Amino acid sequence: MKKSSIYAIIILVILIASFGYLAYGYENFSKVVNPKKNTFVKQYIVIQYPNASFLVLSGVEYVNLTIRGWKPPEGSKAYLINLRSYVTGIPEVDLNITFKSKYDKFTIIVGSPEVRKCSSRPQEFYGNCEDRTLAVTEITVMTSYLFKRYYYWKAIKEGMSESSAREYAYKETMKRKTVKYLSFLAKVQLGLGKLGNRKHLCVLILGPAEGAEKSEIIIPRPGLVIIKGKSDGALRAEAVLIEHILGLELS
Repeated sequence: MKKSSIYAIIILVILIASFGYLAYGYENFSKVVNPKKNTFVKQYIVIQYPNASFLVLSGVEYVNLTIRGWKPPEGSKAYLINLRSYVTGIPEVDLNITFKSKYDKFTIIVGSPEVRKCSSRPQEFYGNCEDRTLAVTEITVMTSYLFKRYYYWKAIKEGMSESSAREYAYKETMKRKTVKYLSFLAKVQLGLGKLGNRKHLCVLILGPAEGAEKSEIIIPRPGLVIIKGKSDGALRAEAVLIEHILGLELS
């Protein structure tokens, strides 16, 4: 057999293997986003008042209040949100561990490329651009804030002044931060575990434009948080819920 034929066969084998690798990652993406394993589910109700402030209640707290005759003010919006996790199985614990662990990098996936329409043709976006923008901003600011803390305290321990430590933490965080859309490659990376692992935190946002049918927060594995909203308003409410569980007040 000629050398050229051998090289052609080798290249063909490499291409087929590469395609199979990508196809496996893409196929596995749906399993990651929609885990079928049974786990404990915690329910929360997040109420958005007419003045745009929020109240977070557990399912039990909400029931107890309504039994006593309490009602939210007229014009309020209520979002029922499920919280599921597959690390320790305790949703609040997994959420804290996932967001507060140390990572080398972090990525925020703001949704499908359809989200681009919000900056150019918002009337064509399947959802609410204002709510999506607020949700993305809230989640990005929160994640960046938590990520910066490690570098801030590292700088303080090394003797930097507070202002220098803040600047150092900001620069280190920006070098490690990525914000992108849910492309084919991103799905492959998520399916293969290249994004959303113990070294690379990933927060994936899925709203009505991405086909989300439930409002839920899922932690399927260490380093990955999936935020699904039946509406973009629900995504904003979920960001508020996460801040509440993490003990933050960034809103």
